[in-house]
Amino acid sequence: MLLAAVSGVGAKSLDLSAQLDLAAQMIQSGQATQALGVLLAHTPPKGDKEQAIQLRRRYHTLVGLAYLKLSQYPQAVEHLEQAARSGAPEPLIYVYLAQGYFRLGRYDRTLAAIEHAGEILDQYPALYEIKAQCLWHLQQEEAAFATLAQARQKFPNEPSFLRRQVFYLLEKQLYYPAAQLGLRYLQDHEGSVQDYAALGNALRLGGALELAAHVLEQGRLRYRRDVTLAKLLAHTYLAQGKPSAAAWILEQAAQFDPSLYADAAELYRRAGDFYRALYLNAQVPDVKAQRRQRVALLLALKHYDEVLAMQLALARAGLLQEDAVRYALAYAAYRAGHPKQAATYLEAISDPQIFRQAAELRRLLQECEDQPWRCA
Repeated sequence: MLLAAVSGVGAKSLDLSAQLDLAAQMIQSGQATQALGVLLAHTPPKGDKEQAIQLRRRYHTLVGLAYLKLSQYPQAVEHLEQAARSGAPEPLIYVYLAQGYFRLGRYDRTLAAIEHAGEILDQYPALYEIKAQCLWHLQQEEAAFATLAQARQKFPNEPSFLRRQVFYLLEKQLYYPAAQLGLRYLQDHEGSVQDYAALGNALRLGGALELAAHVLEQGRLRYRRDVTLAKLLAHTYLAQGKPSAAAWILEQAAQFDPSLYADAAELYRRAGDFYRALYLNAQVPDVKAQRRQRVALLLALKHYDEVLAMQLALARAGLLQEDAVRYALAYAAYRAGHPKQAATYLEAISDPQIFRQAAELRRLLQECEDQPWRCA
C-alpha cells in the first residue's frame, strides 16, 4: 500500500511537470491565454520536499509570467511573489517581478527586485531604463541620469538610454542641452520621423522656438515627404512671427498632401501675399473650402465685383445657405454700390451671432436709404 501511494505521488509530479513544460512552450509561442488555462487546471504541490518546492516555484513562475504577458499585473505579481518565496528563487523571477511592480507604479519594490536580480541585470538592457524611470519618479534625478549613463556605456548600440536622457532634460526645461543631446541621438541612431517630431514639438511647446525650428529643419532634410514634420515646422515659424516661411513650408508639403493648400493659402493671406494665396487657393481640392476661402481673399483685395460674380459658383457648392457667406456677399454688394442687393442678402441671415455682426452694415444701408446721395 505504501509503495502504491508513493508511486501515485510520483505519477502526479510527472504529470504536472509535463503540463508545466507544455505551458512554458505555449507562453513562448505567444499563447499566454491557453497556457493559463492549462496551468490553472492544476494546483501546485505542497510539502517541503525538494521536488515539491521546485514544482511549486516553477508553477507560480509560469502563472505569473502568463499573467504578465496578458497585462494582468496584480495577478502576475501575486504569483511571482509566491515563486520568490519558494526556496531559492532564480534571478529571472526578479526580472519578471520588476516588470510587474513597475507597471503597477510600485517603484520602491521595482528597484528592490532589480537589486535582487544581480548579475543577470546585464542580460536585460530594458531593466536599466526601468530602473532610471523608477529613480526619476522617486525624485532621485541624479541617480536616474547616472543609471542611464552607465547603461549607455554597457550598451552603446542601444538608443533608448540617450533618448530617455533627452526627454528628462526637456522635462527639467533644460532646452539647450536637450537639443544638443537630441541631435546627437538623431544623428548617431538614424532617428525616425517620430523622434524628430517628438523632440521638435517638445522644444516648440517649451518656447525654445529657434532650437525647435533647427531640429525640425534637420528632420525635413531627411524626411522631405513627411507632412507631420512640415506642419510642426510651420507652426514653429508662425510662433516666431514668420507667416511667409510657414506658408512656404506648407506649400511644399501640399505636393504630398493637397489638403494643405488651404492652410498654405491662409498663411500667405496673413503674410499679406494675397495673389500667392489666390494661386494656391485654386488648388484646394475641397470645393466648399476653396470657394469660402476665395471669397475671403477677394474681399481682402477689395475685388467686390468678383465676389458678386461668384454667386452662381457659390450656389452650385451649396454655400448660399451659409449665413457667413450671405454676409460676405452683402458686404461686397454694399461696397460695390448695390445697397438693395446687400439688403436682400442680409434679410436671409438667421444665425444670431452673424446677425449681430451685421448690425453696422444694416446701419450703413439704412443711411443709404435715408440719404441716397451718400451711397451714389
